[in-house]
Amino acid sequence: MLLWLLLMSCAVLALFAADRAWLRHVARDDLPLHDPDGYLEMTARMTELCHGDRGRVEALLALQRQRHTQATQAEVVRLAMRELLEPQSSSRS
Repeated sequence: MLLWLLLMSCAVLALFAADRAWLRHVARDDLPLHDPDGYLEMTARMTELCHGDRGRVEALLALQRQRHTQATQAEVVRLAMRELLEPQSSSRS
């Protein structure tokens, strides 16, 4: 009985140590985020402009994907951002 308790304690400690090592590996800040076209940042900004409504952002992106089937993801995001900002710029004029 004592042997099983000791083995289970060692297993729990090993799992805890492996989990902590994985979290340290994942949380490294020395590697920059690979976003050469900047569309990840634009998607985050679109979500802010939509007041956190990620569904609306996805709908805008899907609409642009349907309109421009040959466009890359970065182009789709740029077109959706332009469509999102057009009503705001026309109301300012």
